[in-house]
Amino acid sequence: MPLEKPSDKEFDVHELIAAQRKLMNSKHPFEQVVCTLWVAGTLKRRLAQLEDRQIGQLLWDHVLDHLTLFGPDAAICEHAIRRLLRSGDGGWEEQDDSMIEAAAPACPACGSETVYNVGIDEPDFLLCMRAECEHKESLGVSGGKEG
Repeated sequence: MPLEKPSDKEFDVHELIAAQRKLMNSKHPFEQVVCTLWVAGTLKRRLAQLEDRQIGQLLWDHVLDHLTLFGPDAAICEHAIRRLLRSGDGGWEEQDDSMIEAAAPACPACGSETVYNVGIDEPDFLLCMRAECEHKESLGVSGGKEG
């Protein structure tokens, strides 16, 4: 029976990011070099499939917190996030812009504030800001091209 090559679509973008971070700190040279390069290539192919606003969400989720708060890199990254989230290439509609800027509804589980998130490998969703709650409510709007 021939081995099947797994499709890049089988890998969640957030999982690929976590795997690459873990592998690049590995004490095993094979994992650190070969596996990290394979994951990086897979991640690049997945990122190419995403819309602008999804890339903006990834910058918000995975990059902005790692930058120096008082450095110009944080300001540039934040500006890029806002621009990408409003991108016409990403299918951004006027109602999407008002949804981000409008006060999000309170979390039905704990009553805390929620924040709008663009879905990467899932539909767009509201996420509770309270760390202990972690309530996530799907908005049923697909953020990705693959549906």
